[in-house]
Amino acid sequence: MSRIRRALSIVVLAASSAWGDVVTALTGSSLVVTGDSSADTVAIEDAPSGLTVTGFGGTLVDGSSEAVTIPGVARLTVKLGNGDDRLTLTNVTLPSGFDLRLGRGNDSVVVDSVTVGSSRIRTGNGYDDVSVFGASRFDSLTVETSNGNDFVEVDDAFVSQDLTIDTGADEDYVTVFATTVANDMRLKLGNDDDILVLVDVVIDDDTHLDGENGDDVLFFDGYLWFGDDLDIDGFDDDW
Repeated sequence: MSRIRRALSIVVLAASSAWGDVVTALTGSSLVVTGDSSADTVAIEDAPSGLTVTGFGGTLVDGSSEAVTIPGVARLTVKLGNGDDRLTLTNVTLPSGFDLRLGRGNDSVVVDSVTVGSSRIRTGNGYDDVSVFGASRFDSLTVETSNGNDFVEVDDAFVSQDLTIDTGADEDYVTVFATTVANDMRLKLGNDDDILVLVDVVIDDDTHLDGENGDDVLFFDGYLWFGDDLDIDGFDDDW
């Protein structure tokens, strides 16, 4: 599915869901954004004076329909809870990284053009969509999506340490495009029939690709560099 179609789906789902409310709390340089059990739609982006948190589709921020800007943020934690949540993180610089947690529900996470420290994205059970793109840079990145038919895309990223993706059970689709990982890459797609696509990928150290149980398919294309061990398990025609 194209990014445009996914973006349109986000707007339609947000408009048809119950309103949510998120609350911000800053301790030192660590910002925590906490949602509720309703469907929250939140965008967090860079602003001249800090990070701006904006609610869409009726989602309130600190009880208001107006955006809230928080200065001096180095670490971001987002906890949106259960519900069909939509989270976008754009053009932010976070030296201490981020931890994005979305609970049960059909969730969408978009991370675009960020420069951050070690970071993690976690979603609960449901049909989840996680997209990372826009020349984003990470110290390390972990994506965990739990059970459900999930889509995970990492496109045009640089990871100076490890890249880890674990999509849990059910049929999942994972793509890694035009991405460099300066240490190890570990991709685990869980049970059921999964698809993994690697295109123009550079891994400087070890690579472990595990489809686990199911009729899993692995596609390679473009320029590929595996600097050390390449371990492939659980895919049709294992190498």
